Formats: sequence, C-alpha cells, structure tokens
Amino acid sequence: MPPNIPGTLTAKSLRSDEQLWKTSDQKAQKEGPHHTVFWTTGERYQGAWKDNKKHGKGTVIYKNSDKYEGDWAEDMRHGLGTLWLYRDGKYIVRYNGEWRHDQPNGHGTYFADNGDTYEGEWHNGKRHGKGRAVYGGRPVDGFGGDVYEGYFENDVKSGPGTMMYANGDVYEGLWASDQKNGTGTYFYMSKGKRFDGVWADGCIKCGTYSEIHTPPPGTPGALPPVELRNADKVLAEATMEAAAQASRR
Repeated sequence: MPPNIPGTLTAKSLRSDEQLWKTSDQKAQKEGPHHTVFWTTGERYQGAWKDNKKHGKGTVIYKNSDKYEGDWAEDMRHGLGTLWLYRDGKYIVRYNGEWRHDQPNGHGTYFADNGDTYEGEWHNGKRHGKGRAVYGGRPVDGFGGDVYEGYFENDVKSGPGTMMYANGDVYEGLWASDQKNGTGTYFYMSKGKRFDGVWADGCIKCGTYSEIHTPPPGTPGALPPVELRNADKVLAEATMEAAAQASRR
C-alpha cells in the first residue's frame, strides 16, 4: 500500500465526510425569490423566502383553492395583502388590507358572503376601532341598505356611532353589545319627528319627542306640547341606570 504523503489526493480524501442527508438538506434551504414550492398538504407558494420561511412578497394557494397574495414575515401573513375565496370557478375578495401575525390588523375592508361590507380598523381578526359597515346595500355608497359609521369593540358596535337606515331614519348616539345603549337621538325623517332619550339593550327607557323643524302653530300632524314633571330628574335616573347596566357587562 503506497504511503500517505501529506497533500496528496487520495480516494478517501475525495469522499465527503458529510452525511448525504445533510447535503440534501442544505440544498433544500430556501432563501430569496423562488419558483412554486409544493407541500404534501396540497398547498403551494410562490414568492420570497428568508431563513427557509416565507418572507417578503408572495402568493399561497391553499388546498381548497383559496389564495392569499401579499406580504409575509417569518411564515405569517404580515403587511399588506388580499385574501381571495374560490367560489363557483372564480375568485372573490374576502379581505383586503393590513395584516399582522397572520390576522387582519390595522385598516382593511371585509366582504361578506351576503354582500355586507366593512371598512375600518381591525385587531386580531375582529372589527375594533372606527369603521363603516354596510348591511344589504351597495358597497360603494350603501344605497338600498343600512349604513353604520362609528366605533366597534371586539367585533360589535360599541361607543358613539350613527346608523342610517334604508328608510331614511337616522340614529345618532351610544352603542354597546351591538345595540343602542345610553343616550341618543332617533330621527324619523319621513314624519319630521325626532326622539331624544336613553336606550338600554336596544329598548327605549325614557325620552322626549319633538319636531325636527318646528312647524307653524296649528299645522296638521304637529305634535302637541307634552312635558314630564321633573323631566330632568327622570332623565338623570334613566341615564344612571343605563350606565350601570353597561358597566356590569
């Protein structure tokens, strides 16, 4: 057997001491832009990678053919992006806007199956903050439906807000648990009347009716003057009761 002279190439020195699976694993590591990568779960992704994770711009098509297009950070939807649903052979937008940690967070627009829309603030996948919701109307301007503009908390109407109904009526006031709660004013536009009062769980507790625009004396249909005794006391007690109910929730 010939002597092993230092620096001489031998069959053994040409062989890699590294195990084959490690070499294959290194080659499989993904960094930067890549063509489509397929998973055994049925999902596929095309876009940018960092440290073997989806990071940057990219598109995922899920097993059910829904897809997400937009920004990624460490394998999570993070930044600006659009979630599309695949329905009856075509794609429709479900959500378009900001994402953080794989959920809608920040400002975005949601499109429901029944045509309702919401545009506003989100927190951890729920409506939270100031927004505008259209129920049953045209998404652009709300024509033909009810439109709410105001605040949400944990996915329900909560705080100050205005509901403009399809029949022309308007409510301006406080909300809690998705219902009128607290002080507010309801405008009966077709009748020219308004009601200022206090609500609890969507029900009127007390208040006063009046004309939106005071008509001349003797006008047919005008409301007669009606007053409560100790009206300020009644209103104060009802307000305190509504506030106490809201605080117990």
